[in-house]
Amino acid sequence: MPLLFLLTIFAIADFALLFTIGAKIGLLASLIWIVVSAAFGIHLIRRESLITLQRARERMAAGQIPSDELLAGASFLFAGILLIAPGFLSDIVGLLCLIPGSSRLLRRWSGRTARSADAMGQRRGREASDDWNLHQQDAGQSTTGERTHDGAKPVEGEYLGKDR
Repeated sequence: MPLLFLLTIFAIADFALLFTIGAKIGLLASLIWIVVSAAFGIHLIRRESLITLQRARERMAAGQIPSDELLAGASFLFAGILLIAPGFLSDIVGLLCLIPGSSRLLRRWSGRTARSADAMGQRRGREASDDWNLHQQDAGQSTTGERTHDGAKPVEGEYLGKDR
């Protein structure tokens, strides 16, 4: 909900700035700026998406995870979308996304998210392995406390008892 609110405020501010600057520089100059920035945004998305896809394929073929390439591609895609949107504020933010140092901010932000998700996944994995160990202990003993098979570890879903 806060993200939707921020996007609404951004769009309103973008159009207000567009109308304010458009009134000072004129309609023709505003339209030319909007068309040129949209064309640049479309060109950027086409060009960088193909380059990013090629680099990601090369890294995957080498057995590596293409995280840097995907983050750079996402940054260029976001910049291209902002450049396509009509308005001066969105164009400024889109051009700021093209600065090489701006991708470091995205990496830093996503790194925190990835680390916290990784820690949560490790915690869940530990809980799952603890549950599996309890399952192994319970499955290895019958109601009388004796083992029902001859030393083989039970596999989940395997039938261990005998029909009487």
